[in-house]
Amino acid sequence: RTAPVDGTFLEWATGRVGEEGARAAANFAAAALFHHDPGALSARFVQERFHRLTSLPPEARYPVGGWARLVERMAAHARGLGVVVETGARVDTRTLGELARTGPVIVATSLDSARTLLDDASLTWESGRTVLVDLAVRTRRGDAFIVSDLDAPGWLERFTAQDPSLAPAGEQLLQGQFAIGPDARRAEGVARAEALLDLGFPGWRERTTWRAEALADGRTGAVDRPGTTWRDRPSVVRGDGVFLAGDQVAAPGLLSEVSFTSGLEASMLAVKAVGRRSGSGVDLNQT
Repeated sequence: RTAPVDGTFLEWATGRVGEEGARAAANFAAAALFHHDPGALSARFVQERFHRLTSLPPEARYPVGGWARLVERMAAHARGLGVVVETGARVDTRTLGELARTGPVIVATSLDSARTLLDDASLTWESGRTVLVDLAVRTRRGDAFIVSDLDAPGWLERFTAQDPSLAPAGEQLLQGQFAIGPDARRAEGVARAEALLDLGFPGWRERTTWRAEALADGRTGAVDRPGTTWRDRPSVVRGDGVFLAGDQVAAPGLLSEVSFTSGLEASMLAVKAVGRRSGSGVDLNQT
């Protein structure tokens, strides 16, 4: 049964499986939400992500060499098509305005940065706040592949189980994320991570060869509160030949899918805008 948009996931799921089961399901879904209180989000929003996470066969993909390798291939393909890729150059509001006067512009960045660049206070949407913990540990037979905390939002995954090239021979790469509230300290998330590591990876402290920690605040994609859907987020179309792409804008999908979907829409709209300006029209099937 499809969950409602207007109610919270915890309230809706409690009516079907009881509060304990509802909280466990919400915390499991947090792996795709990066939010400290997933049960308080829109029931429809959380249900969709819960179904995606539990689908069989699993939807997750593990590109060999990691996502950085995939991005490198995408950049090389773009350059091969004649796209000029310039990095290390800042774009300010004035520069963006000049670019928009000569042709359509796609702003593909965080909403915080887009809000400044476009001087548009409406470019806001809620996101998560999560502690990230990465470890390289010496291999031990019997280490878990995935450990999900059902008592609180927390997730650990051994990525070398799918792609051994991510770590040196004899070592494993573990990555975890532990959502925390707006006033919580990073140390709280780290403590929860270490407790879960104790359960899934015995002796991890003595086996650790490398460790990194970070706090991702508002950088893990959009979350929808009751009464809202992706259609209520900031529009891709900003007017005057400016289009917006990113993981917190009005486009469907799970996590990075929102960026890809909005990017495709923004690109198609930009190409159409070029055709209107030139008066010659553009064949999108040949673009």
